[in-house]
Amino acid sequence: MTEQHKTLSEKFLTNTFWLYLLSYIIAPIGYIIKIILTGELSVEEIGIIYGIISLVTLIGAFNDFGITESLKYFIPRFLNEGNYGKIKNILFYSISIQTISSTIIASLLYIFSNNIAVGYFHNVEAVQTIQIFCIFFIGINFFQIITTFFLAIQNTYYSKIIDLIRLVSSLLFTFLLIFLNKTSLEYFSYMWIVGLGFGLIAGISIFYNKFYKVYLKKIPISFDKKLFKTVIKYALLVFMGAQAATILSQIDMQMIIYLLGTKEVGLYTVYLSIIGIPFLLLGPIFALLMPVFSDLHSKNKIDGIKKIKGLLSNNFIVIGFTFNALFFIFAHVITFILFGENYKISGNILQYSILFLIFNFLLQINFNILAGIGKVTARVKIISIAIIINFTLNLIFLKTIGVEGAALATGIGWIIIWGMSEIYLGKKYFINYDIKFLTKNLFFIGFFSVFAYYGVLPIFEGIGRGLSILYMIIFSLLWFGLFGILNGDKVKNFTLEIKKLRKGK
Repeated sequence: MTEQHKTLSEKFLTNTFWLYLLSYIIAPIGYIIKIILTGELSVEEIGIIYGIISLVTLIGAFNDFGITESLKYFIPRFLNEGNYGKIKNILFYSISIQTISSTIIASLLYIFSNNIAVGYFHNVEAVQTIQIFCIFFIGINFFQIITTFFLAIQNTYYSKIIDLIRLVSSLLFTFLLIFLNKTSLEYFSYMWIVGLGFGLIAGISIFYNKFYKVYLKKIPISFDKKLFKTVIKYALLVFMGAQAATILSQIDMQMIIYLLGTKEVGLYTVYLSIIGIPFLLLGPIFALLMPVFSDLHSKNKIDGIKKIKGLLSNNFIVIGFTFNALFFIFAHVITFILFGENYKISGNILQYSILFLIFNFLLQINFNILAGIGKVTARVKIISIAIIINFTLNLIFLKTIGVEGAALATGIGWIIIWGMSEIYLGKKYFINYDIKFLTKNLFFIGFFSVFAYYGVLPIFEGIGRGLSILYMIIFSLLWFGLFGILNGDKVKNFTLEIKKLRKGK
């Protein structure tokens, strides 16, 4: 059914290849779509669309009680046992629960769409978009079952390829709408459903032809009471963790919607896109860490975990500060280049949190260690505490500072989460930072930042987006290239260690 006959190293290398390749192809598409939409819709309309997507994501965390996420745990186990009957049964449980719960929730959203639009979004234009996204809500849950199944059988290629089909279809439909001059909020809302539809067709076709028809078709579905109880018990634990993580990721947007309005949501969602740029490059590395830490933990190689943590932490602090300085200085230039004049205020929002970005990098490392050593409940506790703190800070800052306050609350939240993760890891996983390496880089970052602010930033005043893009690309290449040359030996060592990790050494 999957790649069970490959060695662990072969699986890791194969999944790493497809994870990187397709992630780097997929990631820019979402940006392109948002860039196009910001040029066609008003700031308030952008706020409506992405605010509703955030709401759907938040509600989706409560949809199936963790059943779908638990597929990642149970399917590999049943696969190793050669028990395809249990695989079919657990898929049946997941699909059945998703069908019932998503239909009920979507129906309630549709019925109360007017109340939600007026009372929550404070914008009557949101009514029709909410109703359209009720269809999206049902479809995205089935899409997640398919992608989760592919991830569970360790087939990164299929999980990424159907997501690529979904996004490419959305992008092509967006171009079609512009060509037909159908550029209203309503038509662009349907774009998400069209893309999802093509993604579902591709996913179902692959699942049926490659897996269901070969391994599962002839096996009858049966209700295994013991299996069902086991799955539900585990799913509820997963549900608690997933619920907390999703709430934390969406709480800012939802509080901005309710306390400020859709215009501020539009500005904030652009900020989220910009601050997510570093993760386009580094995200796949974080995704690979957990299985490596898990493998080292199973072999009781604590020094190996500490070595990787130290290597990544020191390098990501420098990488983080390099991004921090560049994005802080050119915040308004970057927002203007990507999203136009109407979103320059998003540059203000960016400046409130970008300097805290290194703590996000560090907490990503720690969270992967916690997962790898089996401290899943610790992650849930940390996130739960962070939700309370983030909610309180947002309540204060949104009322006093405005939409920029949400970014500040997020930045402070990153520090708190990182600090708590260090406490939960304890002295056993404490590392000593390379002070000489960090001090040298911080000195040069400070020096070159002053030069960039006074010598380079004025060049961008009064020029159009075309020239701004060209100058920004040139300066960014020089900026990162300079620090690459400055840290030549460290970069070489870092690259060699990452290659060793990929080979399972």
